[in-house]
Amino acid sequence: MPAQSKKIIILVGDVLLLYLALFATVYLRYGDVSYSASSNYATSDFFYIHIRAFTPLILIWILVFYIHNLYEITSAKNSLEFYSGLGRSLAINFLAAVLFFYFSNSLEVAPKTNLFIYFGIFTILFVLWRGQINRLLKKNLLVKTAVVSWDERGAVLAIKLNQNPQIGYKVDFLIGPRSAFQNQTSPHLPQILNPPQKVEIASLVNTQGVRAFIIDDKFLDQDSLTASLYNFVGQVEVANLSKFNERVWRKVDLNGVDHIWFLNNFASGRRAFYEVSKRVLDFAMSLAFLIPSVAIGFLMAVLIKLEDGGPVFYKQVRVGQRGRVFTLIKFRTMRPDAEAKGVQWTEENDPRITKVGGFLRKTRLDELPQLINILKGEMSFVGPRAERPEFHNLLVKEIPFYDRRYLVKPGLTGWAQINYTYGSSVEDTKEKISYDFYYLKNRSFIFDVGIILKTVNIVLSGLGR
Repeated sequence: MPAQSKKIIILVGDVLLLYLALFATVYLRYGDVSYSASSNYATSDFFYIHIRAFTPLILIWILVFYIHNLYEITSAKNSLEFYSGLGRSLAINFLAAVLFFYFSNSLEVAPKTNLFIYFGIFTILFVLWRGQINRLLKKNLLVKTAVVSWDERGAVLAIKLNQNPQIGYKVDFLIGPRSAFQNQTSPHLPQILNPPQKVEIASLVNTQGVRAFIIDDKFLDQDSLTASLYNFVGQVEVANLSKFNERVWRKVDLNGVDHIWFLNNFASGRRAFYEVSKRVLDFAMSLAFLIPSVAIGFLMAVLIKLEDGGPVFYKQVRVGQRGRVFTLIKFRTMRPDAEAKGVQWTEENDPRITKVGGFLRKTRLDELPQLINILKGEMSFVGPRAERPEFHNLLVKEIPFYDRRYLVKPGLTGWAQINYTYGSSVEDTKEKISYDFYYLKNRSFIFDVGIILKTVNIVLSGLGR
């Protein structure tokens, strides 16, 4: 079952559950009488009134669930991380409900007791429903799969799919040269069939029950393999390994990137309206947020100054769109002597970060001054991270097409920033740039809004850096 279909099933289930809990609440409160003289409403009227009053709140709740990644199939497993996000979203939703009803004078109902009953019923049903659907996705809807690959990418993919059965694939066979996978020792590594030239596709399909083949481009050139697969058209799913990785993990396989890839995804005029409109929205939003952020900024400035007496702001030269450099402004989060020994990568739990700086990074408040950069047109709200020239010069040499990420403006937040927080080496940067390229390829208003909402989750959960 495609991941998008699973998301729709989970979403529809949540909506039905929200209304089911509402019906149960109204029935418990008013179902034993046919008419209430004090309120002049019949029991059936109470259902209609509550549906009309609660529907805007339900839309808010669904949005909060989305922000907390509860509709991401890769997160749909009964883990501590999943239930932590579920718990945070329920707490926020309860607070939103209290504010929504208790401070609104235009609604026909002021639930009070009803709200507590409704929230209690929904929470119990919701936790049970999500736990069961996660188990169902993990156990009962798996497609038996074989991965065909010349290199370690195939082993990495096989392991990740077996670690995340909720995606829907169980890799039983890895077809390729055993020497290419020798660095992988995970218990999730499937049986390796080597040499690949002697593997019989008919036996895998008819005897072993394989129903999906994920194949490296290099193997698709083998006549014997493609001829065998033609015999099972309609019986098995065949996917290109690079495209499968992009579809499931929502990042670009750098092995499939070349000059033609960029020309295809930056064809003249394809996104002209989007690019112009985005600049207008960036300007309007930065201006709107800049004024209220002054009060927060003043408090942050006081805390920074009180901790070590150093400067409040930190200015760095960064590389922007099409290689143009600009001066980025941030609240200082490191000691004043942080780079006394020269430019260094920022690491997880970096000892140079101050106590106030740690808080600012986790909440992303250190980036508030960048609203000025957005207002000036040097940055956007969403885009790749602006890199320092010192690292840029190194990464251009080490990573093919690295400088193509500057085809768009750098962003306050971005697809790479929310999916791969730390980047303290060339290898980390390769991983992040695969997300940057995915954004370059798929950028749109809807995608930008989704990234901004996901950033809200990072701020609320304190997972920023």
